[in-house]
Amino acid sequence: MNRLSVRDVITTVILSVLLIVMQLVINAVCMLNHFVSMVFTIGILFFACAPVYVLMVRRVAKRFVTLIYLTMVGLMFLIMGNWFLLPYLVIVGLLCEIVLWKEASYQNYRRISAAWILQGVLYTGVNLLPLWFFWEDFEKTALASGMSQDYIDSYVGYYSRPLWILAIALINLICAVLGCLFAGVLMKKHFTKAGVL
Repeated sequence: MNRLSVRDVITTVILSVLLIVMQLVINAVCMLNHFVSMVFTIGILFFACAPVYVLMVRRVAKRFVTLIYLTMVGLMFLIMGNWFLLPYLVIVGLLCEIVLWKEASYQNYRRISAAWILQGVLYTGVNLLPLWFFWEDFEKTALASGMSQDYIDSYVGYYSRPLWILAIALINLICAVLGCLFAGVLMKKHFTKAGVL
């Protein structure tokens, strides 16, 4: 009963691709300002993408949807040269699956929200891991992709200071919570009435 069908996999992949495209667009726009990029990008991402994530999880309503999604995000980072983020995001995906493991969790709005909020907080690690453990690889890839030294220096400035890291993680948490509330309103007003859920 809990096994993913071909249709479930296709739905998961399509909505995951949509989430990844949204992430890329938000990242590109936020990069125009260093402060916004460093401090608010993940928060904006987790607010804007929450409705699509909630729709995906509720629509498929089976285990491993979140793991597939985060694995695809990890593969995107792998293609971009940040290979070390793939195993990290797989671990985050597994933690979210634990949150959603209980039967009927995929129709339980609180559990879905908890999984998304957990992702929002742990996604801070996407910016911390390169600085803490894989700096040479990251810097080489960043410069090769056209990222300016000024942008890299700004990144180091924010993510090497504990107070900024704490503030950014808190912003990510708040935005993920607000995103879930926004998603809840959309689900009731539009998707449920339209018969999508």
